[in-house]
Amino acid sequence: MSEMFALRALIESHNLSIVLLLTIAFTTASVLGYFAWRIKLSPILGYMLAGYLIGPYSPGFVVDVKTSEQLAEIGVILMMFGVGLDFRLEDLMKVKRIAIPGALGQTLIATILGAFVIYLFGWSLKVGIVLGLAIGVASTVVLVRILEENHLLKTQNGHIAVGWLIVEDVITVIILLLLPSLALVSKRDEFSIFHLFVPLLVVIAKFLILFYLLVKLGKKVVSYILAKIESTGSHELFTISLLMLIFVIALGATLFFKISIALGAFISGMIIKQTKVHQKVLLHSRPMKDAFIAIFFVSVGMLFNPTIIVQNISIFLSVLAIILLAKPLVAFLISLALKYPFKTALTVAIALAQIGEFSFILAEEAIKFDFMTDEGYDIIVACALASIALNSLFFKFLYTDVLKNKNSMEGVSGS
Repeated sequence: MSEMFALRALIESHNLSIVLLLTIAFTTASVLGYFAWRIKLSPILGYMLAGYLIGPYSPGFVVDVKTSEQLAEIGVILMMFGVGLDFRLEDLMKVKRIAIPGALGQTLIATILGAFVIYLFGWSLKVGIVLGLAIGVASTVVLVRILEENHLLKTQNGHIAVGWLIVEDVITVIILLLLPSLALVSKRDEFSIFHLFVPLLVVIAKFLILFYLLVKLGKKVVSYILAKIESTGSHELFTISLLMLIFVIALGATLFFKISIALGAFISGMIIKQTKVHQKVLLHSRPMKDAFIAIFFVSVGMLFNPTIIVQNISIFLSVLAIILLAKPLVAFLISLALKYPFKTALTVAIALAQIGEFSFILAEEAIKFDFMTDEGYDIIVACALASIALNSLFFKFLYTDVLKNKNSMEGVSGS
């Protein structure tokens, strides 16, 4: 123990806390991420477990939580930039007949069930609604990995699953946009329709103005800057300039239009995607984004308190059941109701039976506005850990085995 205190004193005396955090975080995340991959699970699970092991709620060495939270903010910015950069409206339009009603229906049912469960256990209804919305959106990283592993990403079924998730992402972005106004309305002593809709209309109008200005004017400015930087032939200058644009747009949107920095980063990704050099942007941003995504999930694990889960085990199991059973069942039934094949319905249902990064971002933003409790956040983290761990196993068993048995039965009946 004395050696541990001596190490910490040495680190603090040399201002190495950030170096220590990155060293331990990357080392632990890479080791546990590798082992998770070896046993056919998502590396994200390893990152989150690594965060827990070096966090304040586990025995052993504890890194600086404040520093990790700051790095998590950077991770959120780069992650949301990546979401905006990868956002393809044309992908959604190709499968809009199933993706839009499916995602809306699944999100609505998840929200209702989440709110009902939380309210049933004595928590506030607003926490239940936000928790339901948070568990309604799946993880892009996990979804893509599952589809790639099963050679489905480039298929029609894979396109439907991705389009479905795009709609869920858009719903979450809208909720993030509306949270500040909803918080103002909730603090009023007297409620009226006027107090509800006027702030919402103001926020939506500001967002549309911001989006128009950035798309029309920002696109030209960003294109000009990136084209000039590209002409220098300097890779490091291009990368630094790209980072500058991401953070300037994200921070500027937050300061001048009072939207969350995550939304500002999302818009920056959509703008840069429209430039002629977006392929080079993808090439340069991927390593940075991947590194900070790892840090983001590590920081989420650091803030996870398993004691809360033990104290609220019934709520945890109920919410997990919504994610693993109710959500996929709703997706399956909606797909069949829209006359899509059994295989398509099964693919979409199982692939979306998990939660991830957007759930954390929504919960973290909701905490700032008193729409989410720390206990609710811990339940979301625990459900993410469990659903990510089980999703690939569910997919292998239900998709491969069930579908194989169904095909064999159809072959027998046909003969």
